[in-house]
Amino acid sequence: MNRYTKYINQNYHYLIFFLFFLLQVLSYDDFGYSWDESLSRLNGIVSFNYILEKLNILENLKYDNVPNLNDYIDNEYGVFFELINILFEKTLSLNDSLDIFYFRHLMNCLFFFIASIYFYYTLNLFYSKNISILGFLLFVLHPRIFAQSFYNSKDIIFLVFFCISNFYFIKFFISKRIKFLFLLSLVIGLTIGIRVMGIIIPCLFTLFYILENLEKNKFKKIYLIIPFLISTIIFTIIFWPYLWENPLNLINSFKSMSDYEWKGLVFFESKYYSAQYLPWYYLPKTILITMPILYILLFIIGSFLIFKFLLSNLINLKDSSKNIWENKEELFCFYSLIIVFFTIVLIIELNSTLYNGWRQVYFIYPSIVFICIYGLKQLLYIKNIRKFVLSIFGILLVYILNWNYQNHPYQYVYYNELINNKIIKNYELDYWGVSNLKILKKILEISKDKKIKIYKYSNSPYEYSLNMIEKDQRNRLIFTNTIDNAQYIVTNYMYRSKKPHIKDTNLINDFKLVYEINLDNVSINSIYKKK
Repeated sequence: MNRYTKYINQNYHYLIFFLFFLLQVLSYDDFGYSWDESLSRLNGIVSFNYILEKLNILENLKYDNVPNLNDYIDNEYGVFFELINILFEKTLSLNDSLDIFYFRHLMNCLFFFIASIYFYYTLNLFYSKNISILGFLLFVLHPRIFAQSFYNSKDIIFLVFFCISNFYFIKFFISKRIKFLFLLSLVIGLTIGIRVMGIIIPCLFTLFYILENLEKNKFKKIYLIIPFLISTIIFTIIFWPYLWENPLNLINSFKSMSDYEWKGLVFFESKYYSAQYLPWYYLPKTILITMPILYILLFIIGSFLIFKFLLSNLINLKDSSKNIWENKEELFCFYSLIIVFFTIVLIIELNSTLYNGWRQVYFIYPSIVFICIYGLKQLLYIKNIRKFVLSIFGILLVYILNWNYQNHPYQYVYYNELINNKIIKNYELDYWGVSNLKILKKILEISKDKKIKIYKYSNSPYEYSLNMIEKDQRNRLIFTNTIDNAQYIVTNYMYRSKKPHIKDTNLINDFKLVYEINLDNVSINSIYKKK
């Protein structure tokens, strides 16, 4: 092996990181406006104004006509990431909504990139570079996760900080160095500052740390839990302005989120359900049908093997001073298993309100992929099937990559092969309304009229996407409440009622289909023009 080949073998992972980074930078403006982006931004603006007021600085930078934080209806949401966006927005003097929301997409995907690097290095604590890179690719290529990494500033960003917390969690257990305990408490504070559910991390850390130090000669080390918890609380308060006046608001926020009653409707198995009364199996089934088959197979294998060694260790646990994990890899496998299964079981047991899909629990995704890689590693230990396993893995991974390429930028509507094209229409499609921007741009391209009247045959707020239309074109689009004088009808089949499918109405007698966005031969958004 010459020096050049050796250098490539040692550093090829940096090339993969760079290529993914380049892909993100070249793709961030491909995605449209998602339903609640303005609301997320407003959450940041409200806290930004509050901070300037409390610190009595730069009050000339405050936004006008913004609610006071204490009176704001969504004041219990964590806003750390939104504050970062607002700071950049002010620093870069971004004033037009087009620039603001494209910049937000760029920031979103860059934070996801950071998380993917942390995930790689988490794997690399246990596994070779080659296996860690395979894990990195699994992490970034999930169609829904990849697409939403550009615009979902709540669930994906929570996933990002949860993933970073996972790294420092296991890094401390491996090294026992105080600096990693400090960094863990810092990142946990940031994580809770995104979503209060981040509180699960210090709870699990405390549990695992106590279990590992139960022997008499180590019990004195338990004292580290106290400064860890105190510093975590301090960082949480610092990064969450809502807690500044009353840190006990953390408890109120936790109660509010756990009892939150979103009254929206969710389309599932061809029926509209109130989000509060979804079938108990909604979450596990939704995860199952939106996860690539490769991930499902590896997760099943990995979970089985983890349960197997945990059971074996438990049975052979003769010395009460030992734990049911024999090394740090097994500890993190156990931790990951708890994150995934405990979360799902708890949501089912509490009948928690879920929004569309499983986006509220995306934070379990890094643990899912870690379990997948554990399963893959164990399979690769079997020499007789090693080449076969790598071949199947490679084929399925290339298939996922190609699917992403063929269906970009609408990967967020991905369903796996368990749901065929005939029944995809029985499930949520573009509930984010991200493809609405493309539809509006297409109408502007088709019509030369100065004023274009559009009727929405959908519950989706197409008008929100005007935020990402060029400034001189926005006023051309007029949304009308009646079909009679509409020149175009748009629909992304998000009816949220018993309204019939547009193709089952008489509207098609007066309007003709002129454009549609298809995903795997399934229409997710369409334009009808008056005949």
